[in-house]
Amino acid sequence: MAKPFEHIKIKLKLFYPIFLGMMVAIVALSMVSINKVKENIHQTTVDNLKLELKTVKSMFEREQALKLEKVKYDMRVAHNLFYRRDFGFSGDSLLIQVTNQITHSKHEVYIPTLYLNSAPVYKNYQLVDRISYLSGGTATLFQKIDSGYVRLSTNVQQSDGSRAINTFIPNNSPVIQTIERGETYMGRAFVVNEWYITAYEPIIIDGKVQAILYVGDKEKDISDLQAALQKLRIGESGYIFVFDKSKELVVAPPDELHLIETPGVLDSIVSLCEGNLIFKSNTSSTERIVAFSYFEEFDLYMAASIDREEVEANQVDNIMHNAGYSALIILILFSIYVFLITTKRVQKFLNALQESGQKLKSARVALQHSEENFKTLFNNTSDEIFVTAIDGKFIFVNQQACDTLGYSLDEFDQMRMEDIKSDRYRDGVQKNRELLFEKGEMVFESEHKTKTDEIIPVELKSRVIEINNQKAILSISRNMAQRKEMERKLLSVVIQTEERERERFSKDMHDGLGPLLSTIKLYVNELEGDELQKTEKKQYIKYLNELIDEAVTSTRTISNNLMPRVIHEYGLVKALESFCRKVNKTNKILIDFKAEGIEEDLDQNIQIILFRVVNELINNTLKHAQAKNILIQLSKTDKHIHLYFKDDGIGFDVDEVMERRKAGIGLKNILGRISSINGRSSIQSQVGAGVKVDIEIDV
Repeated sequence: MAKPFEHIKIKLKLFYPIFLGMMVAIVALSMVSINKVKENIHQTTVDNLKLELKTVKSMFEREQALKLEKVKYDMRVAHNLFYRRDFGFSGDSLLIQVTNQITHSKHEVYIPTLYLNSAPVYKNYQLVDRISYLSGGTATLFQKIDSGYVRLSTNVQQSDGSRAINTFIPNNSPVIQTIERGETYMGRAFVVNEWYITAYEPIIIDGKVQAILYVGDKEKDISDLQAALQKLRIGESGYIFVFDKSKELVVAPPDELHLIETPGVLDSIVSLCEGNLIFKSNTSSTERIVAFSYFEEFDLYMAASIDREEVEANQVDNIMHNAGYSALIILILFSIYVFLITTKRVQKFLNALQESGQKLKSARVALQHSEENFKTLFNNTSDEIFVTAIDGKFIFVNQQACDTLGYSLDEFDQMRMEDIKSDRYRDGVQKNRELLFEKGEMVFESEHKTKTDEIIPVELKSRVIEINNQKAILSISRNMAQRKEMERKLLSVVIQTEERERERFSKDMHDGLGPLLSTIKLYVNELEGDELQKTEKKQYIKYLNELIDEAVTSTRTISNNLMPRVIHEYGLVKALESFCRKVNKTNKILIDFKAEGIEEDLDQNIQIILFRVVNELINNTLKHAQAKNILIQLSKTDKHIHLYFKDDGIGFDVDEVMERRKAGIGLKNILGRISSINGRSSIQSQVGAGVKVDIEIDV
């Protein structure tokens, strides 16, 4: 038995160096592979971040182009306003002190008095403020001096908030060089202390360029882009941040500010302008990869950052595990080969290959099962799921969408998102999709139209995704009909309870008039006595009249406000006609009320709410609008009740009123009441143009 064991020991001694050599080779190869993979992952991550930056840059370029188009339009407005007026020079001169907007040096100059409609332009802000009111930007009138062109009338502000009067653009400015050639300057320009997107138009007087008309908008007014970029996320931990040369952050997610406050990061970006780097946060142990570039047109630095561990850890772990498993298998197989050197090695090797093939087959079966499970979940969810291409064409839909809308998968292949929208929402599909591609994700309400023309109210949650390197939109649709019906019923019950309580309160108030009437009776009994003097009787009669007037007024006011009894007795139309006649008798305003197709047996909740809404609209007009006429049209078809209200008052800014906390309560009450009965409201108004209200209720 000694020889076999000795043979084993010899084989083991021969095997050790081979085994160790293979271990070293495998470990070295694995480390080289891991480092190479890390480099590839890092480069791929940087490339992806740069693609994100290109998207952000495109957004800024689009913003700049839009501002330039707006400035061109604003200049047309300013040109028309200016040339409607007479202008020229008078014989008088002014001595003013002017300031160079670049060097801030000052000197005094005499200038001839420029006038508009016989009024001096100097410090006359009527025209420039009118231009700003119409355009939303800034406006200026310049006059030529020896050193350039000085601002005589402007609403461009200096750093202290005052108007930049007496500041001038020097002759060496590209703007002035263009103006001196008699040409209009369009583009980026430095105005007092900031960069603007501008338009400068020369004003010719006596055959020479003597003045300039200017309009402009601040270049970095990018509040809409800020909101969009702050929501933009790259993976789980990635985000975009933008800052200017003063290292003031223009865009940055609020919860990630500490990651970009590490000393030296912003300095490195400014010095390099474009590239990538890795930095470690001073408040965290994690490293972040940053790709950055400089946007010269806006003078901004844009950067995209992501946690290095997020993009490398999982992939590196998988590679190490796979390398370890591979090394173990190789070592085992090679150990068998060296240790046995028999035919059994070949058989075992074949067995190992067969086992590997079975595992691969099992993996394929598992993958197939996984795909089938995903399809089962995708097709059996209770919500409709749509994936659409950029042009709105359907790429994927689940079975629930087919069942709900009545179309087959083949029919969906020939359709677009607009084809399943109701008439009310179809025209807005393209606009919503463009906005969605800008924001990345949105939640909004809509209506879907089935193959049988049934309208289904839905809530859509949509986001931008990538399929085969192409942008697409994933939309999850939830049927809101049942929820809206429950909300309508709940609110209807609340309204009914409120009306019953008002009726009870109305009766209680009538009963409360008992003491007042009893007092009247006492005065009447006193009048029956013969001992009263004539003057006392007159005084008693005066008291009686006052008490009776008070009782009548209180009864009418309480009854009509708390429970419009005329609705119950005569219906909605008669109640509104009666109310309008009372208002018309004041001769302060004329109400033209028209009704068509309104039945007396209309649902009582709808009648009461419409009566309250019309009352609220009329009261708002009387209190705020200074109107002379009101038009009210009420009509009913088989499916809808339509209410149209219009006045010719002074109007107001709807968005501003609705955003204020205390103001707009009446308008919000109107919207809430109409929504409670399955209705829709639209309020349109602007200053000086009256008010239009459209209300539609499904019946």
